[in-house]
Amino acid sequence: MALHVSDLTPVPTQPVETRYRRIVTPIPAPGSIAEIERLRKVEPLSMAGLPPIVWDSAEGFLVRDPHGNQWIDLSSGIVVANAGHAHPDLVSAIRRQLDGKLLFSYAFSTKVRRELLERLVSIAPAGLNKAILFSSGTEANECALSLMRKHGLRIAPGKIGILSIESSYHGRTLSAKLAGGPPGLVDGIARESLGHWQLPLPGGPDSRGFGEDLAGRSIDPAMIAGIILEGIPGWTTTPYPAEYVQRLMRWAAQHQVLVAIDEVQSGIGRTGRMFAFEHYGIEPDLITCGKGLSSSLPLAAVIGRQAILDLAAPGEMSSTFGGNPVSAAAGLECLAVIERERLVERSAALGAELSRAIAELAARHAPYVGMHGGLGLFHSIHLKDPSSGEPLREIADKIVMNCLRRGVLMFLTGRGFFKIVPPLTIAPDALFEAIDVIGGAMNEILGA
Repeated sequence: MALHVSDLTPVPTQPVETRYRRIVTPIPAPGSIAEIERLRKVEPLSMAGLPPIVWDSAEGFLVRDPHGNQWIDLSSGIVVANAGHAHPDLVSAIRRQLDGKLLFSYAFSTKVRRELLERLVSIAPAGLNKAILFSSGTEANECALSLMRKHGLRIAPGKIGILSIESSYHGRTLSAKLAGGPPGLVDGIARESLGHWQLPLPGGPDSRGFGEDLAGRSIDPAMIAGIILEGIPGWTTTPYPAEYVQRLMRWAAQHQVLVAIDEVQSGIGRTGRMFAFEHYGIEPDLITCGKGLSSSLPLAAVIGRQAILDLAAPGEMSSTFGGNPVSAAAGLECLAVIERERLVERSAALGAELSRAIAELAARHAPYVGMHGGLGLFHSIHLKDPSSGEPLREIADKIVMNCLRRGVLMFLTGRGFFKIVPPLTIAPDALFEAIDVIGGAMNEILGA
């Protein structure tokens, strides 16, 4: 389901003035419309689906426009600002790197890249002792998919197949799209023709368990090189059944299949653990991460065993801007902030309170809530038609826009749900003020 282009008709609002929220104009702000229209003239339609506001500054868990409005941010941009927007220590680290006059280095050696890679290896399971840096989570996932195929080809010709989970998200490039998304063609291409097979969402109505799901698709293990799955699905924000994941890991080990866990959204403390896969008691062969790894600049990574990471020959696996010194400095300081401020533990504790608050909201509107869930500060609420069970796409997006006009920022999904993924630094009273706003919007639109 594609998003609609955000409407630029200003909607009158009631003035809002609290410690954290301020709304003083209609939304979108009339003064912002010309800027958004100019942007849309030079940018493709695909970029026009988010709430129509102009970001002027973002600090901590607050986002401001140039017209006097301020929002509590429940989006972290797009699940990026784990350490908060413009954390002062992060800004200082970036400034120091800028002042050092080293802004680009490609694959030439730098101290800051080495320090970040050592830090990444230190937070991963002990056997995962090498890492490589990229510019985006998509790039990291492409690397992981390629490495799994290289490993498979060392075992047998044709062992290049990839298994993944329906309705997951791994990025925008072709292999990443083949691994994610709903069933069906991808850019007119049948997945199976390129060696990709999807399994039903574990715990969903079409899943019968890992073994039966495999058998139902007549998949030959000898042809499979790797499995990629999100640590916790970004769509549902609800963990997979632990038994399913553990059985998957046993099957993979039995058939010499590598497992890559995509932690781009769910990693770096987001779910109350450094990596979401820790909730299952497993150790994957490869970890991909990004987004919250820097809380700011383009940065992603693949972490894995030396025997896997070294499969690519010198010059065969690199990235023009991967691990550039400024982004690396941001990532190194981001991880230091997360450790110093105990944000992983904070996410777990605050997330438990958030779970209870969301459960109360869901119970109040039970006929309209298809599912809700999450761990840490990684939650979502999915709405359904009480009669048909179909997702209430327009209603969910209407709730997001209603909250926007009340000073709470989320992103539109166009899929019948909204995500609650604030910076891990959010003040508890701000978080629950925002949840009250969501509750008020749901009461208004769904009925009290």
